[in-house]
Amino acid sequence: METMNKTSNKNIIELIDVCKEFDGVSVVEKMNLYVRKGEFVTFLGPSGCGKTTTLRMIAGFEMPTGGKILLNGEDISNLPPNKRPVNTVFQKYALFPHLNVFENVAFGLKLKRIETTVIDKKGNEKIKYTKLPKAVIEEKVRKALEIVDLVGFEKRSISTLSGGQQQRIAIARAIVNEPEILLLDEPLGALDLKMRKEMQLELKAMHKRLGITFIYVTHDQEEVLTMSDTIVVMSDGTIQQIGTPEMIYNEPKNTFVADFIGESNIFTGVMPKDGLVRFCGKPFTCLDSGFEKDEPVDVVVRPEDVQITSPEEGKLKGKVTSVIFKGIHYQILVQCGRYEIEIQSTVAPEVGATVGLCVQPDGIHVMRKIFRVNKFTGVITKRNTVEFGDGEYDCDVTQLYPGSYLDEEGYLITAKGEKLDLTDTEVNVEVGLHDITMSDNLDEGCAAQGNIISLIYKSEYYRYIVRTENEEDYVLACEDLWNENDLVSLIIPKDKIRLTLKDTEGSKK
Repeated sequence: METMNKTSNKNIIELIDVCKEFDGVSVVEKMNLYVRKGEFVTFLGPSGCGKTTTLRMIAGFEMPTGGKILLNGEDISNLPPNKRPVNTVFQKYALFPHLNVFENVAFGLKLKRIETTVIDKKGNEKIKYTKLPKAVIEEKVRKALEIVDLVGFEKRSISTLSGGQQQRIAIARAIVNEPEILLLDEPLGALDLKMRKEMQLELKAMHKRLGITFIYVTHDQEEVLTMSDTIVVMSDGTIQQIGTPEMIYNEPKNTFVADFIGESNIFTGVMPKDGLVRFCGKPFTCLDSGFEKDEPVDVVVRPEDVQITSPEEGKLKGKVTSVIFKGIHYQILVQCGRYEIEIQSTVAPEVGATVGLCVQPDGIHVMRKIFRVNKFTGVITKRNTVEFGDGEYDCDVTQLYPGSYLDEEGYLITAKGEKLDLTDTEVNVEVGLHDITMSDNLDEGCAAQGNIISLIYKSEYYRYIVRTENEEDYVLACEDLWNENDLVSLIIPKDKIRLTLKDTEGSKK
């Protein structure tokens, strides 16, 4: 087997505008990514984000709906799995219970055929496919078992092995074929916590020893930080950020990444000027720049970057509401007015104590807001309501024409006295994040309905994304905790729906 001391600069896998749809529903959207030869790359994200589908497309178990997959520069998008130098390790191992350890590991080798050129009796060259010699198979199996530290287990029945041992056999069976790329689909998911931690270190050591490319899928942030050279954070079929574990943790690109990797305090803030951000009602010196004056921003502060001080010395002051011992540190919650702040510290204050809090400039990470307002394209109905986002809502259509009013028949009379029928008029619709409320009453008139697909705690409220059946997304802020996947209706007061004519100069979809 080829052994490499470090990652190569050569790209072994490239995904170019790769898309995948199932029954018309997009699960991977225009993914562009490269993996270098010998790299340990991990796809990280919640269930349903498209990471396993991406892995299966690389393996050849799924064909992309669009785009190309290149292996060493050659298009393999439509190549069957058995023609790709790729092996996959699954979460459920997929071992053969009726075969012993040796037979499981040797299974692929026994099916393998080697192309050789022979000379027939007439002196003509012919291609012949021959089995691997028994001695070669035995040597390859021995080396594979040596790598997973299971030499001597050859005759053992699969049923007598522990979960960790079975997982090692599955890895041995994959690497015995000497693939260029090893794909691992949540391979440690069925193991207990202690065994999972041990296998994380073993997998990292195997990768270093083998030198082949590992592409790993998980939703476990500890796994990804422990093993990876490069992390690909995914959400909703798209890549959110690519980087080293240190980069992803210390410099998250958006609040989704910050929330998904490690613990975070996420605040809504404003940048008065470069190097200064205001959140929790106070100004803080930071290292960020390049924002517009008074631009709304999201602020991320990791719990370990918050220092507890005396009330007089703290930039913020609050009351300790919870102290939990976590082994290497205490998890402490402090309520500062309406803001709840999490701290990790080796020293624990008393619950109920008043403390001060400080954050150094390098502990503050400022990022642009992705969601400031919900924007939709809508249509005015004959009832002077507005249809948008899979719902129909009462609205004030007079805001479309300043100085206008509705007559008794429902026609709009402009300031110039013109009589307009607004039926089927296309409009731009804007609704603020704090102007939408959720209800579990699904009979709320013609309100839009959808499932909660994302929630992020932002210190004083939760930010939710609700997706309707036709994939319209609403982003909203709510103090109450709902569960992911809850089906809700979306209530929007009439006076909170802002309308502009779709052809108005400067309007946006």
